[in-house]
Amino acid sequence: MEKSYANGVKNKSSILRNILNKDFVVSAIIPVVIFYVFDKFKMTLSGIIFSGLWSIGVVIANFIKTREINALAVMAAAFSGIGLVGSVISKNATFYFVSPLVGNALVSLLFFLSLLSRKSLIEVIVEQSYLKNAPEKMKNDKDHKFVWRFLSAIWGFGNLSQVILGVVLLKVASMSLYYAVINIYGNILSILLLAFSITFPKIYFKKKSQKIKN
Repeated sequence: MEKSYANGVKNKSSILRNILNKDFVVSAIIPVVIFYVFDKFKMTLSGIIFSGLWSIGVVIANFIKTREINALAVMAAAFSGIGLVGSVISKNATFYFVSPLVGNALVSLLFFLSLLSRKSLIEVIVEQSYLKNAPEKMKNDKDHKFVWRFLSAIWGFGNLSQVILGVVLLKVASMSLYYAVINIYGNILSILLLAFSITFPKIYFKKKSQKIKN
C-alpha cells in the first residue's frame, strides 16, 4: 500500500515536471507575458502582433530543430496567423482572439466526424506514424479499434472544452485574462491529452492480456 502510494506521488510529480518544463514556458507563458505588458500600456494590438509572432516562431523553431511536423501545432499556428493578419488589417483585436476558437471547433468536429468513418482520426495518425508495417490482423483487431476511437472522442471533447471555455471567457472576462487562461489551458490540455494517449493503450492492453492469461 505504501509502495503504491509512493509510486503515485512520484508519478504525479513526474507529470508536473513534464507540464511545467521549458517548452511550456516558451510556448504558453512568454506569449501571455508579452501580451500583458503591451496591454498594460494600452497597446493591445501591438501585444497581439508580438505575442502572435512569438507563437508562430515557436512552431517554426521546433520544426527546424526536430524536422518533424506536429499537425495540431501547425493548425494552431495557421489560425493564429489568420487572426494576426485579420487583426492588423481591421485593427480589431477580436479577430485574433476568436480565430483559435474557430480552429479548435474545426479540430473537434474532425475528431467527432472521424468516429462515423471506418477509421477514426487517431487510428489514421497512429497507423501512418507508428504501425506502418504492422500486420492487417492487428490493425483490424476490435480492441485496437476501440482504443483509437475512444482516444479520438477524448481529443474531440478536449478541443470542444477549449471552445466552450473561450466563449464563456470572452463574455465575462477581460482580454488579458481571456488570453492568459485560454493559452495556458490549451497548452496544459494538449500535454495531458498526449500523455493520456500514450498511457491509456498500454494500461488497456496490459489488462486485456492479463485477463486472457487468467
